[in-house]
Amino acid sequence: MWNSFNAMKLQITIPPNTHILRLAGDLDLYSVAEARQALLDFMADQPAIELDIHGLETCDTAGLQLLLAAHRHAGAAGKAFSIQMPAPAIGQCADALGLPPASRPAHTR
Repeated sequence: MWNSFNAMKLQITIPPNTHILRLAGDLDLYSVAEARQALLDFMADQPAIELDIHGLETCDTAGLQLLLAAHRHAGAAGKAFSIQMPAPAIGQCADALGLPPASRPAHTR
């Protein structure tokens, strides 16, 4: 029997000597707790946060909420926050929710 829970994966990498956190794979209800903890740990040690999410294959509302919350958390901590290489999955999720472009996570490149 195929179990969709086992099929969902999230890859989290931090290249050395950078302020970049890379998320790839599936950012969804099943992986958001792991991604949240990685983001909190990463944000605690960095003066500026850059997310590279071009490798995201899927993103659901839980994933989108995490990105928006990370942006707010960084701002409250006085840290710069940016997303480079936005993933189409983010736009698709935001479109499905009817979110206007101004309310979506901003990206730099």
